[in-house]
Amino acid sequence: MDAHHDTFDHAALMLRCLRGEATAAEQQRLQQWLAADARHQALYDSLQEPAQLAAGIAFQEDIDVDADWAAVLARTTATPTTRKPAWVRFAAWTAAAAAVVAGVVLLYPRSATTPDTRIVADQSHTFKNDVLPGSNQAVLQLGNGKTVALGGQADKTITEADGTTIRRDDGGLVYHDSGDNNASLYNTLTTNRAGQYQLTLEDGTKVWLNAASSLTFPVHFNGKERTVTLTGEGYFEVAANSKQPFKVTVNGVEVQVLGTRFNIGAYDYAVKTTLVSGAVKVQLPGKRALQLVPGQQANVQSEKVSITYADTEKAIAWKEGIFYFKDDDFRDIMEQVARWYDLELEFQGPLPARKISGNISRQARLSQVLEMLNYVSGAHFDIRGRKVSVSL
Repeated sequence: MDAHHDTFDHAALMLRCLRGEATAAEQQRLQQWLAADARHQALYDSLQEPAQLAAGIAFQEDIDVDADWAAVLARTTATPTTRKPAWVRFAAWTAAAAAVVAGVVLLYPRSATTPDTRIVADQSHTFKNDVLPGSNQAVLQLGNGKTVALGGQADKTITEADGTTIRRDDGGLVYHDSGDNNASLYNTLTTNRAGQYQLTLEDGTKVWLNAASSLTFPVHFNGKERTVTLTGEGYFEVAANSKQPFKVTVNGVEVQVLGTRFNIGAYDYAVKTTLVSGAVKVQLPGKRALQLVPGQQANVQSEKVSITYADTEKAIAWKEGIFYFKDDDFRDIMEQVARWYDLELEFQGPLPARKISGNISRQARLSQVLEMLNYVSGAHFDIRGRKVSVSL
């Protein structure tokens, strides 16, 4: 799909979400697009305002879509086609559709491209370029479906529909009790690749989300249990409350706790729960449950489970801002690196067979991480934009 069609595909996606017609997969795709650029979020927020709808109508009435598309074709090197772009069809839609198209077109001039600010010049190595590390960024979806892009802002607040105050601290969210206790409100915090974020739930439980992860949770814990849903990876410090057990559901597995610290990683089909302190019970499909003690890790995959003693320091190193490798497979290491730097990996030939150990700050530039991996594995790397080629 070319850049113009891709742009208007995002416009169609926003329209479906604004109309309440989007599927769960489309909503997730929208969240990823909104988190990729603060301007995306600002545009989406503005489209929910009546004044923006009126502006969209005016924009739609003033444009000559046939002449504009012909001008676009004249400026491109692609083979001309008689097929009209998606935005020609949008122009015949509702006023809301016109507003969406207007916003996207004005946000992205057809002759411009958006630079990737994390791609920088290589300073000390032989790569084509370097890549800056990820940062504290996420998207919060409120109970009414509205989304808020989160970055490094501090001293700002978000207000839920029931009056609940959500404070934005440096790199995190803190929920406060509104007194109304609307049990039907759920929020979702989502991090993309190259993002991480922290939040404190209403009960005082603290959660850290790693890159490419999400947490869905009630704004208020009113029932007999405190239940949240995780994708990706998260570290939890659960506030003790014997009357309200805390539960995390992930990939069909349920982790039950009263008050403890633990990490859950579930980027693939396996669910790895590592207990740092306290006690947790891992509930498997079919009502089978296993109890962990501090220092143990439960690895659940395809309804099979193994319990081993784990290096807890390694399990939570990402939360402390460190890449910590200890007898790890090379491919697994590269997948961790790719999530944090938002990379496209290309493996050329065989990979290093031996297990790899080492550690480095997650705030290092990509070139520094690859230099360390070259030293301990013998692998060679080439960076071109965000694409990294790997060879022996």
